[in-house]
Amino acid sequence: MCVDAKVTNITHIINNLQAKFPTPPKPNILFIFNREILESEAKNENIDNALAKYNLDVIDNVMKTGLWNGRVRVHEAGVSLAKKSGHDIYSKYFSLSGSILDFFLAVQADIFIGTEVSSFSIDVEITRFYRGKRDNYHYVPGNIEMTTPSNVKHPPRFKC
Repeated sequence: MCVDAKVTNITHIINNLQAKFPTPPKPNILFIFNREILESEAKNENIDNALAKYNLDVIDNVMKTGLWNGRVRVHEAGVSLAKKSGHDIYSKYFSLSGSILDFFLAVQADIFIGTEVSSFSIDVEITRFYRGKRDNYHYVPGNIEMTTPSNVKHPPRFKC
């Protein structure tokens, strides 16, 4: 399903991000991903898990060292915060509550960069579009493209 539109190597995404914005657009970046799934794939010896291990290592490294030569801090929220909350419901249903938290953080962000092959990304962009937040981008193989410039009358739609 839309294999040619997927970017699976996190380094390609990071490199394209830093090429698109030679000057950091903001001092903080939120990476939205499901760490639990990525970690389980990285540990699963029954599948080819080299890319999952690699991506997890890269993400952990940029969380420690930042991007743009350390000038931008990288954070994760959602599931991680929900699990650590200690709340009876949020920590029990951390995947759902974490996704809700990530969604609203992404909607409120100054800039959003997602992918056209993610219904989550498209839902965030549609919500942002109708709230007047037009700084939205997709990472696609080899590039990061703006999806909602001021002359666009409708938000992007899910294509896959």
